[in-house]
Amino acid sequence: MTLIPGDGIGPEVVDAACRVIAATGVQVDWDVQQLGHPALDAGAASALPEETIGSVQRTGAALKGPVSTSRTGGFPSPNTGLRRALDVFAQVRPARSLPGVPTLFPALDVVVIRETTEDLYAGIEFAAGSPGARAVVEAARRHGAPLSDDAAVSLKPATEAAVRRTLEFAVAWAREQGRRHVTVAHKATVMRATDGLFLEIGRQLAAENTDLEIDDILVDNLTAQLVRRPEEVDVVVTTNQYGDILSDLVAAMSGGVGLAPGVNHGPGVAVFEAAHGSAPRHAGSDRADPLGMIRCGSLLLRHLDESAAADRVDAAVIDLLQEGRVRTYDLLPPGAPGASGTRAVADALVARLSSETGTRR
Repeated sequence: MTLIPGDGIGPEVVDAACRVIAATGVQVDWDVQQLGHPALDAGAASALPEETIGSVQRTGAALKGPVSTSRTGGFPSPNTGLRRALDVFAQVRPARSLPGVPTLFPALDVVVIRETTEDLYAGIEFAAGSPGARAVVEAARRHGAPLSDDAAVSLKPATEAAVRRTLEFAVAWAREQGRRHVTVAHKATVMRATDGLFLEIGRQLAAENTDLEIDDILVDNLTAQLVRRPEEVDVVVTTNQYGDILSDLVAAMSGGVGLAPGVNHGPGVAVFEAAHGSAPRHAGSDRADPLGMIRCGSLLLRHLDESAAADRVDAAVIDLLQEGRVRTYDLLPPGAPGASGTRAVADALVARLSSETGTRR
């Protein structure tokens, strides 16, 4: 499997996840690759090395730490670039309340699936006054859109092919996972041309897949429903930007973004990465919560048909949280003493898992 440590807190939380996976007794042969600033620091010609792309294509799966975008605008996002190169198009982020983690939403069990190749995150942007912005402004005016000369422009592309494959993926994923209810989140009342595609195709799939309950909802209404009656929401499928926002919302509702795992799916590949960012100010401080990445490791084990090992990791995480003695600062009240470090969390989980397998790591 490909291992991309990332930067910022990435190497610390990825190391924690690898130690926990090893403690299950499952042997994983890691092909370590770099992305972003670490790739450039290692002498690569690009922040997105061909070797990294080729490794994921060859192994079919990667455990990826968070990777910072350029600090100076010197290169495009390597995260977006990797997704495009691998054609990963659907991101799955589960969020559920966990025993021992304080939350106002104990019944939360929501999965957000987002399309990741198009929408406002496609990176098609033109700064105000640039030739690209002027061309878009002039074209828009020819079609009756009164844009100002000094407008900055970000485009929101949506194609039927990309929307359909994401919605079909969500339906298939829900069925495979035993989920019964899929909700298409959109704002087609305002963005009829783009979000309207999600609505139209979602309703087509609802008519074709009567074994599931497939409905749709305005995304702003959905946010209200999530905080009022989260137990009524099951699987949400939506656009790139809405999915980014909604997945962080439900992660926070579950107890914190540091707990949230995720996986990006594409043809023949899966990239497992936590919902949180690289948090460079905490790099090397042994402070970051590794549980989101460790839970990504559990998802990777399931992907490798090592469900028994994944079950043990999940159980160990729940036991640790219920016990409450070892937890990072983000799971404590602000300013509370006694926070554990990244390594201490990994040590505690490794000890639990190793005692079960009769090995010590």
